Amino acid sequence: MFKRFVTLIVLCVFVSGCYYRVPNHIEPCVQAPPHPKEIQRERRVFLCLPQDFSTSPFSPLTPAEMHSDWGKEYSIAMAFAEDFDLYRAITGFKRALCLMPYDCHARRQEVEYATALAYYLGRKYTEVIYTVESTDLASVDKSFPAFSDLLLILYDSYEQKGMGDHARHILKLIEANDSACAARLTLLSAIRQADFEQLCPTDTFVCGYNSEAKSIRRAQMLNAALPGAGYWYVGMKQTAVTAALVNALFIGAAVHFFNNGNTAAGILTLSLEGGWYFGGISGAGLAAKRYNEQLYCSYAEKITQREELFPVMMLKYSF
Repeated sequence: MFKRFVTLIVLCVFVSGCYYRVPNHIEPCVQAPPHPKEIQRERRVFLCLPQDFSTSPFSPLTPAEMHSDWGKEYSIAMAFAEDFDLYRAITGFKRALCLMPYDCHARRQEVEYATALAYYLGRKYTEVIYTVESTDLASVDKSFPAFSDLLLILYDSYEQKGMGDHARHILKLIEANDSACAARLTLLSAIRQADFEQLCPTDTFVCGYNSEAKSIRRAQMLNAALPGAGYWYVGMKQTAVTAALVNALFIGAAVHFFNNGNTAAGILTLSLEGGWYFGGISGAGLAAKRYNEQLYCSYAEKITQREELFPVMMLKYSF
């Protein structure tokens, strides 16, 4: 009875190992580079940015606006924003909105946009969406000085939050305003999703990745033929040696128990070896998948930064 129970355990381990499949489609995490002002603040270094880097599309405050309570708050908030102290800047923008008369529609939209931009640069995408959708920014048109930048930060925020339908709607508005910009955003979306059907097969980015990528199936087959060989194939040599030694130890122990007539211990040891064996096969496949994802991200980082595909790099105005 005990032998039947142990045999059943061994069969379950073997069957579960055989049915596990590692997906071939990679899931890379292509992240946007930090904003130049963020680098400047965190590293406390002076960056030689273009003179028009922070040129505002809005008209300067008049002397009367500068001396108003909301104007003072707005000026202080802008000083914090220029230093990339976004938390204090957002607080200042909201204080300015509280003090601003409701009939100052243009200035109110300007401050609301500054709030949304600060949230966006701080990667608070939910707050960006709320700030735009709950204010007058939701109804602005091309006459709004920062209209193109507003579309960019709203599109990227929808993309980051997985709101595909909203993002596609904004992309159509961007395409109507700037088709080249829309094409770059479409390319970025394909790169982020590793959509090789949309990416050009002859592009150096795709060709370079395909030439260096590891085969998940080959890694699994190698590890099935010789435990540890699949890990060696993807460059994890220390893991490969460990896997080979562990499997050899369990197999040797099982053979020793069977030769000495201890069948129950041999079956139990062999069942444990089955877990290591099939776990190593799936592990080698996952290792190849992670290797491909890291390789893909390294190529994607080069092309996205070279072509300035990220919305944060397309903004015409910053603090």
